[in-house]
Amino acid sequence: FITTNSAEGGDSLNFKPGFWPKVVLHLVPLLSKGPAKTTTSCSSKWGRLRTKYNLVKPITNLSGIPWDDEVGLNILDKGETVWKELILITTQKNPVAKSFRKKGWTHFSAMHALL
Repeated sequence: FITTNSAEGGDSLNFKPGFWPKVVLHLVPLLSKGPAKTTTSCSSKWGRLRTKYNLVKPITNLSGIPWDDEVGLNILDKGETVWKELILITTQKNPVAKSFRKKGWTHFSAMHALL
C-alpha cells in the first residue's frame, strides 16, 4: 500500500496523519490473527522500518563485503579475522552492525526502492 501510494508522503515519505487510516482499512482484509491495527501502530511501524533502514543502509555499502537480504553480510567462520576488524571499525559508527553477521533484513530491498 505504501509503495503504490508513496506520492502522498512526498520526497521524504513523511506521511500526514490522514494517510494512516487508509493504511488501516487496507490491512483489515489481509490480517486474520492478532489485534486490529490502528493508525498509531501503523505510523509507529513505518517509523521503525525507516529507522532500521537508516541503520542497515551503511552496512550494505561496505566495500568488498556483499549484502544479502536473507543472510546479511554472511560472514562465515573463515572470515572471522575480517569480521573482527570490520566490527571494530563499524560498530563505533553503527552498533547494530553486529546483528547482521549471518542474518539479513528481508525488508531492505523494498525499503531501498522506496527511500
